[in-house]
Amino acid sequence: MGKDDEPQEPKSKEFIIDLQSPYYLHPSESPGAIITAIKFDGKNCDLWEQAIRTTLKAKNKLAFIDGKITKPTVKEGEYLA
Repeated sequence: MGKDDEPQEPKSKEFIIDLQSPYYLHPSESPGAIITAIKFDGKNCDLWEQAIRTTLKAKNKLAFIDGKITKPTVKEGEYLA
């Protein structure tokens, strides 16, 4: 019996955590986390925008608001619970 005759195990998708991916969420990141101390008051738009952009860039999330990342397409059978 050669290698070709042996039953093959099904290939599974390997799960790899990519820390550089913009989709990666650090455990300290949450929807309620304060990302800047500057509160938007309607008059300080430039200062607030700069603070938000700086923070999102540092967290590798800026691409979500500047249009560089688009919504992924859902392939049939994927992402279904």
